Amino acid sequence: MSTKERTAAVKQQTAEKAALATGQVRDKAAQVARKLKEHTPEPVLEKTAQAAAQVREGAAKAGQYAADKAPEPLRETAGQAATAARANRTPLLAAGALIAAVLLIRRTRSHRR
Repeated sequence: MSTKERTAAVKQQTAEKAALATGQVRDKAAQVARKLKEHTPEPVLEKTAQAAAQVREGAAKAGQYAADKAPEPLRETAGQAATAARANRTPLLAAGALIAAVLLIRRTRSHRR
């Protein structure tokens, strides 16, 4: 087996493991989210949804303001970063889901004490 073949095999195994881990993290995050939602009163969920909408609006306005004021080279670099993030969406989402799951688990464990 050549080095290229071994590299390709390792890459394939890594991708399969990453996909499996991503699925497990996604499932665990969904399970934690369901449990949290079940134990959260409806008025709190409504206020959270309203607050999230306000945050999204504010972030959009701030982003537009920053884009208007940013120099052209910075906008080009930001555009390249955004393109790279879109191209690697799955690993970024997996990492975000993993971080969210870890934070939720830590938070629920700290509230039990």
